[in-house]
Amino acid sequence: MGAALIAGAAGLAANDKADGQEHGGRSQGRILEKYDANKNGQLDPEEKAVFEKDREARRAEFMKKFDTDGDGQLNDTEKQAMREQMGAMGMGHRGGRHFGPEMRQRMLEKYDTNKNGQLDPEEKEVAKRDHEARRAEMLKRFDTDGDGKLSDGERDTMRQQMRSERGGEKKF
Repeated sequence: MGAALIAGAAGLAANDKADGQEHGGRSQGRILEKYDANKNGQLDPEEKAVFEKDREARRAEFMKKFDTDGDGQLNDTEKQAMREQMGAMGMGHRGGRHFGPEMRQRMLEKYDTNKNGQLDPEEKEVAKRDHEARRAEMLKRFDTDGDGKLSDGERDTMRQQMRSERGGEKKF
């Protein structure tokens, strides 16, 4: 969970994909603007490698700053300190969704199978696979022009339909 928190705080795409097809339009634009050297609208393998290298460097910076006990993971106190600082910097939201204690609790309830209070690598992998499967389903369902990504209009349609299906509850 700490790595996801750090990635979010570093302003990366919500799904940690750099393929130019993720659902956070603002994040997508920033990533492409910075890393799409040939301006073809997606990250080619070389461009993606640069993005990944920079992401790891940012993660290392955040760990150095917030991992005060030096154990290589962020405990609850360290995570809270990071959230507070990021919130003060206007970075308390990720992809339009609050990424705080409520999200953490939902993730733990769903994926922390050994109930140790954190997501271990295997549990994170399950969460990642679930996220990718949901994303693929949404793409299949709402990518009406068949270009492999959701345009702003397709994304709006998806949000409206999902809210309607959930009885008006805002989740997107």
